[in-house]
Amino acid sequence: MNETRYDWLSDRWVIFAPNREERPDQYRQVVPAAANELIECPFCCGHEHETPNPTLVLPENDFDGTSTNRKHHPSSLTRHPWKVRVVPNKFPAIPTIDSERFESAQLDSTRFHLPHSSLSSESMQPDLDRAVCLSSQSHVQTAQAEHLFQRNKPRGAHEVIIESPIHIDSIADLDEDHISLILEAYRRRLNHWRAQRDLKYAVIFKNYGSDAGASLYHSHSQLIGLDFVPRDIEKVNQRLVLHRQKYGSCYICQVMNEEEERQERILTSSEHFVALCPFASRFPYSFSIIPRVHKSRYEEVTETERDDLAVVVKKTLAALESAQPSAAYNFVLQTSPFAGGHEESYHWRLRIIPRLSKVAGFEWGSDCFINTVTPEQAARTLRAHLQ
Repeated sequence: MNETRYDWLSDRWVIFAPNREERPDQYRQVVPAAANELIECPFCCGHEHETPNPTLVLPENDFDGTSTNRKHHPSSLTRHPWKVRVVPNKFPAIPTIDSERFESAQLDSTRFHLPHSSLSSESMQPDLDRAVCLSSQSHVQTAQAEHLFQRNKPRGAHEVIIESPIHIDSIADLDEDHISLILEAYRRRLNHWRAQRDLKYAVIFKNYGSDAGASLYHSHSQLIGLDFVPRDIEKVNQRLVLHRQKYGSCYICQVMNEEEERQERILTSSEHFVALCPFASRFPYSFSIIPRVHKSRYEEVTETERDDLAVVVKKTLAALESAQPSAAYNFVLQTSPFAGGHEESYHWRLRIIPRLSKVAGFEWGSDCFINTVTPEQAARTLRAHLQ
């Protein structure tokens, strides 16, 4: 049974999903020798029966569908009934909520249950004070023990965005129109889940390569929605609010403007977006794609902005895959939390995090990261590989 457990010391909820061990993992097998060597894949066109019923199919109407990956698949001019499909994950980390309002059921009901959001030490203090004031010493011991082991039955959403009807492993192999369609699927599904009152946060992400957590070669991304806001997301949001209150401006807008002035860490830019390697990157060759116009929600992206973003995504990912051919990476689309207030301080962005280095003992022990490539060098190298 899936559940979340609360780590009081680090103020963090952890998701336990034993069913995820049952999902297929093609990376446990030998990688196909040829890029166009097809394997049995539930995401390929013709295998739709192997996935749950879709929640979204694009294009929605009949179209003269042609595959865009002609380099790897010369026979790809055949018709396909869809280009992008969104389906519920067969092995969800988070069980999907119904469309109607639900109340999260607790596995353990305790006097000192924390709501599904992170709490500061100050907000915990009243409960701890009441525990100390209990007249029975045995009651005090029980109360203190109960707050150490809190768990919930999670509810949320977990969907897979299948990005192509043909068997490719990289979104960079698709043309800009197709990538724009994928970005439209992101927008629609985030809008759908934001409308569910019980969800507090959602993230869209892609795992490219086994070192980044991928289990299937076929290019796809995922959406996970939660009925709580993770602590690290809350912390970032609080920092953005603090910057706006102190300086009267958006932190990310100011960083983007300063970076364009300096041009040291800019990877590329367009009419609507700037791609840059962050000044204090934790991982080699990581970069972010930031909208020029301040928007808290990715879901508010216009059609023109979406098409422009598709061009920047293709260009930058192709540069990364050219500069580091064997690199796995995570692709994370971060939009504002669905709840919590101060939304105007948030600035959505797309982060690409290559997995070229291992997180080792020092990082785990200190939460301080060692990066062997400066963002200035990373930007120069990636710029040299732009097509």
